[in-house]
Amino acid sequence: MKPLFFAYKMRTKAPKYKDLIFQRLLIERMQQLRFEHGYSQEDVIESTHLDISRYESGSSIPSTQSILKLCKLYNISISDFFAPIHYPPKNE
Repeated sequence: MKPLFFAYKMRTKAPKYKDLIFQRLLIERMQQLRFEHGYSQEDVIESTHLDISRYESGSSIPSTQSILKLCKLYNISISDFFAPIHYPPKNE
């Protein structure tokens, strides 16, 4: 009896969409808050258990849960976090 071979179509993941402008604005905002509160990256990592260095280097994008942890650390709301980020620009 011959073995049966099945042809499976390999599914590849679609590349994740990255908005590089928004990512840069997020990085700038995270750094701004960290500097305003006088924290080092190590302080933030110790307090939140987030790898903030990966976020600030651009090698990873923070999830909403990660941003929420940062907001709790800095005692600000999500709205306060995103307020200075005017992106995408509104069409007039």
